[in-house]
Amino acid sequence: IASQEVKPAKVSLIQFQIGLLASAKEIQVNLRELASSSNTSTSSGLQRVLQDTTLALLRKPELWVYSNIETGSVPYASAESTFNRISITERSKLKAELTSNYSGQISTSKNTESNPGDSDPTNEYIAITILVATKKDLRLNNSANNEHIKEALMLLGAIASNDLMALEIIWQPEGEGETLTEEELTTQNPNLKHL
Repeated sequence: IASQEVKPAKVSLIQFQIGLLASAKEIQVNLRELASSSNTSTSSGLQRVLQDTTLALLRKPELWVYSNIETGSVPYASAESTFNRISITERSKLKAELTSNYSGQISTSKNTESNPGDSDPTNEYIAITILVATKKDLRLNNSANNEHIKEALMLLGAIASNDLMALEIIWQPEGEGETLTEEELTTQNPNLKHL
């Protein structure tokens, strides 16, 4: 007899957003490579993506400029629709999705619209959003300070694969060499707080 997986009564949803200086372009490249090569059809594959993303961010604290962390719990029955609503809201900020890896289905395309010039690494930014649905009851501190960002990233990276229900990593802009101005970053992500 196959055992039925016990469904949790509540699911924790976490939206972790961070605004990085434009000199974080290597993180953009890492995320693109991760999305292009990861097996996201398994919970262990998703956990590897989450761990690699949090590690990439933890290794570059000098690039952190803005942050926002929102956590909450929803009944299991509405977790998927709530997660999808948050995901659509974040993805709608993108001009185009150049790299996608959904349940192991990978698609990539080139951005042919813009030809970015040299960016100014002191006032141009990259925004990264990590969306997580987990069985684990996680409450992360939303205070805009580096210690709390570090603690949140470590807690996210430590979520066990059997507790991880859904994951999305969204970065903008997605095109290589592209950045956001401070106005674009804060207009598109009004909840970000300056560190």
